[in-house]
Amino acid sequence: MIDFVNTVFNAANAIPTALLVFTLIYWLIVIAGFLGTDFLDFDLDVDTDIDLDADIDFDTASADVSWINNILIFFNLGKMPVMIWLSFLVFPLWLICININGLLGFTGFFSGLLIFLPALFVSLFIAKFTTWPFAKFFKKIDEDSKEKEVLGRVGTVTISADHFSNGQAEINYSGSFLRMSIRTIENVKVTKGEKVLFIEPFNDKGVYLVEPYLEID
Repeated sequence: MIDFVNTVFNAANAIPTALLVFTLIYWLIVIAGFLGTDFLDFDLDVDTDIDLDADIDFDTASADVSWINNILIFFNLGKMPVMIWLSFLVFPLWLICININGLLGFTGFFSGLLIFLPALFVSLFIAKFTTWPFAKFFKKIDEDSKEKEVLGRVGTVTISADHFSNGQAEINYSGSFLRMSIRTIENVKVTKGEKVLFIEPFNDKGVYLVEPYLEID
């Protein structure tokens, strides 16, 4: 038992053990009710499900960081609360480092880094697959939330639509513009510049049924 404790807390395993202890303390505090699950959580702008057009010029700087967003999306980071994702990353990372460092007899901090970095790479893929059900779950919640936020709102048609072909309309949403695919009710056509009211989802592909909206002065 003493040997195990020494292995866990030696310099080679300092980083993974610190991450594990931090994660365990976080969940213990949450379970005890002192903190909510949103504590230390933050939003990551990696959601690409809805076309978000903020009428800005995406210059070279935004292009330079787009690959970072793609990596985050690939590993499911941003699709769920960060601490849930981190928990699924830290535990396999800790197990890998503890076992390999113990097997090789590494006890120094810098020798531990030789194992930590490739172990982190492997753990990212483990986290990707183990968090997949959670990513699906939170995506469904997010879609339901967005659906409730879109329905009943008034938008402006940017691409004409009728009952047989899709168009687009944009909604002013907290200063940004959500461009949504739309289709109309039967025997109705809407053209660019018209106001429309979002009624209900048309299908499960993000298309919404709309009808003309007449503004009353």
